[in-house]
Amino acid sequence: MRRHEFSRLSGASYLLLGCLITSLLCRKPIVVAACAYIIVGDTFASIVGQNVKSPKLFRKKTLLGSIAFLLSTLGVAVVVYFLPDTLPLTTLIVGAVAATVIEALSLPLDDNFVVPILTGLIMTFL
Repeated sequence: MRRHEFSRLSGASYLLLGCLITSLLCRKPIVVAACAYIIVGDTFASIVGQNVKSPKLFRKKTLLGSIAFLLSTLGVAVVVYFLPDTLPLTTLIVGAVAATVIEALSLPLDDNFVVPILTGLIMTFL
């Protein structure tokens, strides 16, 4: 757990809430993609961003962390594309790029909450 998670909700709690809201707003294939993007992308971004020196983008976000997020979500997009009842590959790629941009912006709300919801809405309206 991170230091601030002792006095506030943890990232896992925000992730659960974000995916729950996404599941109420979007179709199943979009929920699968949007939630997989934040789970896999945030993990890779955190590992790379905390362990490899890189220029900062916004607040604590690093360039290499964001690149790791993008590459991992593009990998997820390809995997999701081969699932039954899925989305077009272009929609999945746009969703991966959108998730990366939203995560990198360091919005006031926790990215584990915001990324799946906004990514899901973006993919819904494509």
